[in-house]
Amino acid sequence: MDALTWVIVAAFYAPLHYLVPLLITAFRSSDRERTARLRRTAIDCTLSMFVGFVLVIWLAQDRLQLAMSILFVSMLVPYARLLRAGEAKAGS
Repeated sequence: MDALTWVIVAAFYAPLHYLVPLLITAFRSSDRERTARLRRTAIDCTLSMFVGFVLVIWLAQDRLQLAMSILFVSMLVPYARLLRAGEAKAGS
């Protein structure tokens, strides 16, 4: 796959990857802590998207199905911190 194809994939993937975790964070945090939590969530999304795309581009030459599975799983990674934060908040 050429670079233009990956740019198009990333352009469609990024809103799905960022939107829901940021919305969940915005709605579940108080005004006082919202900015810091949104920043952490955006960093989580960026890191998981970067790592996911590096793996996918590397694997796509030979194992496209595995590469797309990794891309899907990397979309779920930001939710792990959101769930941990929710459990910690419920426990306190």
